[in-house]
Amino acid sequence: MGRLFGTARRRAADEASEYLDAVGLAAARDKYPAALSGGMQQRLALAQTLIKKPGILLLDEPFGALDPRTRKEMHALLLRLWEATKTTVFMVTHDLSEGFALGTRLLVFDKLRWDPQAPEAFGATVTYDIPLDRKAGMAAVPKELIQSMEEHQ
Repeated sequence: MGRLFGTARRRAADEASEYLDAVGLAAARDKYPAALSGGMQQRLALAQTLIKKPGILLLDEPFGALDPRTRKEMHALLLRLWEATKTTVFMVTHDLSEGFALGTRLLVFDKLRWDPQAPEAFGATVTYDIPLDRKAGMAAVPKELIQSMEEHQ
């Protein structure tokens, strides 16, 4: 709480408590981050980020190091927080099923880009840009993408 005093300090503490409650860390409120498990540390990082009320949340492989159960809990948490805050979330993942489960739009990058005019430049090509309908599920996914996913499993 640094340099906050009086009412401002109480408001900041209350807001921090709300975010800790929202990410399921109310019971760990008095612990140092190093004393938390990996999943708890990720939830703390999410609360620390959301308290700033960002316009966009950038996540790069946020659940890759988590065990399957914790990963599933984090998926549910992220969806709940997204529905509550409507913050734009841009998430990079190599797990297509995770993209389908969490996304409203899926960009699939493939095939390294090579430009003879700029051979030192690296990149990839967007091979699919799929707006996802959460109710339609996999019905909106191109059949060739589903086949490609099955081949790579």
